[in-house]
Amino acid sequence: MNYGKSQVLDQILFGEVKPIHTSDILYNHPEPMPRLFLLLCLLPLHLLAQSPDAYTFRQRVVVTGAGPSIALEKSATGVVLTIGPSMPEPIWLVAGADTFRLHRDPHALVPATQLVVFPKAVSAIRLPNAQPGDTLTLTGVYAPPLSLTLPNPVPARLGATDCQKPAVVSASAWRAGLVPPKERPTATKVQFIIVHHEAGSNTPADFTNVVRNIYTFHTQSNGWNDVGYNFLIAQDGTIYEGRDGQGVMDGDNVIGAHFCGTNSGTMGICLLGNYMTVQPPAAALTSLNRLISWKMAKEGLKEPLGTASHTSSGKTLSIISGHRDGTCATDCPGTNLYALLGQIRSGIPTACSTTTFVAPLVLGIEPTSAATSFRVFPNPTTGHSFVVEHSRVILSVQVTNVQGQRLGVRFVREAATRWRALLDTPIPDVLVTLTDDLGTKHSERILIR
Repeated sequence: MNYGKSQVLDQILFGEVKPIHTSDILYNHPEPMPRLFLLLCLLPLHLLAQSPDAYTFRQRVVVTGAGPSIALEKSATGVVLTIGPSMPEPIWLVAGADTFRLHRDPHALVPATQLVVFPKAVSAIRLPNAQPGDTLTLTGVYAPPLSLTLPNPVPARLGATDCQKPAVVSASAWRAGLVPPKERPTATKVQFIIVHHEAGSNTPADFTNVVRNIYTFHTQSNGWNDVGYNFLIAQDGTIYEGRDGQGVMDGDNVIGAHFCGTNSGTMGICLLGNYMTVQPPAAALTSLNRLISWKMAKEGLKEPLGTASHTSSGKTLSIISGHRDGTCATDCPGTNLYALLGQIRSGIPTACSTTTFVAPLVLGIEPTSAATSFRVFPNPTTGHSFVVEHSRVILSVQVTNVQGQRLGVRFVREAATRWRALLDTPIPDVLVTLTDDLGTKHSERILIR
């Protein structure tokens, strides 16, 4: 047995099952002993002690008094409550100095709250509006805390991108110290992108802590091999890798556990937070747009506005769909996020600096009244190129013929407010329709000679 320095530290810090024998260190370690002993002596005592393993536990609670304090059987960094129909809403939970409003989990098959993640482990909780006679089951979750340096959050406004994969926090990084998936991943050919919301807190202090608790709940309470989603996006735009390809495939092509048991052909993206009553943050939407744009380019999915038959569910789905479009009854991804999916679909083709549109799509759009802030020039044009310019940021541009069919056009984003269109084949009379960052559409006919 031959231990390198990093291997020794991995076993000390993360509690690897295989023991380290003193003789192996003394006689087989490749470095001089004084350096190794100095390294171990410099480690803080709390790192030399094995971190407690992640776990979940179930606890049945019978309420005997109003607003009871409930002592937990074990320390917990998060809880889920299985509640009866008599439990009044809103449901409030107090843990230490923090008060949480609970919502029914849109993903749950039985009446239950969303997973509530605490800033730090607690040994007791209080339910202020529980009444004597209420019975509930509590699932506690414990995920050891992890300090992790994250990528810089993305800017709030979507800028030009070359459709490369955006920066992500790898599963191996945020999962450090937790038990990795035990089974090899299963691949799926992604044809649909499914958008979710976590239905959790909109103001978490530690996004990594939330992701680690979700992973622990999914693997140890639900019994899944890995976290259910392929990616998770925090409110500040940080993207976390979800399903782990384990070095044998890309994680975005690992079949997940997020779409009503009909996961084949899908990739799941979950936005942390609850978007039933509040709007998703701009930074999170920007990361969602970039992630979907990259994935669609990677898979050759050229119609973000299109639909197709999803074999596993037996439904016709939009290429970019919400969880509620599946076969199970759910409000996910929340009313406000779901309402933005049309805008997200329309914005996907413009996320790359050069995009090709190929399939015809009947639109039936007529010109709008002229606006001084919007112009297409030169008009008429004698070549294969023209410029679309607006005083506001341009989110998308569509070019159709007089029959309303979308034409094959390449766009080069020269600036956020100025795009150049390159036509493969000149068409005598076309309609140019622009959508700005307020969602307002402007259109104008252009003559091509």
